[in-house]
Amino acid sequence: MKKPNNYEMLYRKNPRTGRIIIDVALDDYLEFFHEWDNSAFKKRDINADLAEFLDMCSEDIPLRKKLEIVFSVKTNEISKEKEEQISISYHNYYNSLIRLEKRKTKRYIKFSVILLLISIILLFTYSLLINRDNTIISKVFLESLLIGGWVFTWEAIHLLFIDTIEPYRRYREIKRFLEADLSFKY
Repeated sequence: MKKPNNYEMLYRKNPRTGRIIIDVALDDYLEFFHEWDNSAFKKRDINADLAEFLDMCSEDIPLRKKLEIVFSVKTNEISKEKEEQISISYHNYYNSLIRLEKRKTKRYIKFSVILLLISIILLFTYSLLINRDNTIISKVFLESLLIGGWVFTWEAIHLLFIDTIEPYRRYREIKRFLEADLSFKY
């Protein structure tokens, strides 16, 4: 018999779709939104505690698993309009997070390219000056060019291949939230 994973004991699974269900209890529709956000209802921010809760749940569940978010609302009046507004705000929130992660990754790549160009210039300058008559000062200068070139190269590689891992993982988490099925239960 297969031993259940930790997340399988914490979350339900939709038998029809195979999606992992995150249950969210709301006393009212307005509890979904940030309490200090007084903007138009369609453009309101998601409650920060709710967003943190969803992120914590997402960390428990492997990224390859699809999500379904079920909002259990304790209200007597069912409003399809408010459900639609919650859905719009939910997607707006996660679309803005996707844009932020894309910007962060682009910044890392841009900075990495700049560092790589600096390192190429330093190493090229070193290769041009290496065959000249060298005094002690010129040897120190040449060694500085060589060390600087390799340091900039390493930093560019580190930034490009190691520092971009976290924004890429976060992008995948956010994309999973955007692809999640939203439903309401009363």
